[in-house]
Amino acid sequence: MSFLKKLISFFYPMMVESRSGKINPYLEVLKQNGKLVLNSQMANYSFGGVHVIFDRFLQSIGIKEYQFKNVLILGMGAGSIIQLLKEKYQLTCHITAVERDEVVIELAKKHFRVGDYDDLTIVHADAFEFTSLTTEKYDLIISDIFIEQNVPEIFATVNYLSNLKRIANNHACIIYNKMTEQEVHKKELLILLENFKKFFANTRLFNVTINHSQNSIIFSNSLLRKQEVMDHAPADDLLLLVK
Repeated sequence: MSFLKKLISFFYPMMVESRSGKINPYLEVLKQNGKLVLNSQMANYSFGGVHVIFDRFLQSIGIKEYQFKNVLILGMGAGSIIQLLKEKYQLTCHITAVERDEVVIELAKKHFRVGDYDDLTIVHADAFEFTSLTTEKYDLIISDIFIEQNVPEIFATVNYLSNLKRIANNHACIIYNKMTEQEVHKKELLILLENFKKFFANTRLFNVTINHSQNSIIFSNSLLRKQEVMDHAPADDLLLLVK
């Protein structure tokens, strides 16, 4: 992006490309506030307000204090969460990112260079089917699935939560993002939260508001921090850890 175009984008969002997605009827890549963002017709999907929300949340839970080996992102978008984990928080882990809309994947690779990351596997699949069928286990699972402002109903069912429980390691971190600006979404959240607690201990709720838009993040964590791992490791294991 040239300096002039970047400067103009702070005052006037500039269209880069618009497409009709396979799942989302309208998708657009804009230059806005000096950076590229991916939007649907009614919501930001990547690198806008959602990016800020996840950044603040990950910082608040001290994401760098935990050791992740195998990470699953359900709802890749343009790779906003991947960028945060890999670049800002410097996590050295393998990431599997699942995205159902192939046009979103195309835009993510073309404009956001998501295909350039090491240790990243992009899977074009439905997230519910993927979580039903995979035999992999993960120690960080992030569910960030939207069509416009809504989480499809199937991703609020006990079957979906059961899938997440099955593929989570015994010690794992689960993050579930839901937009809760509308009253109907707040009511859905209450039911979802109660069901979440049936599957995951230590469940907490975080409300994050950006530009008058509220997201609620359900968070469950049973992982030890890196220092706690060191404190609890037997002497022989400590020798291996500090090499």
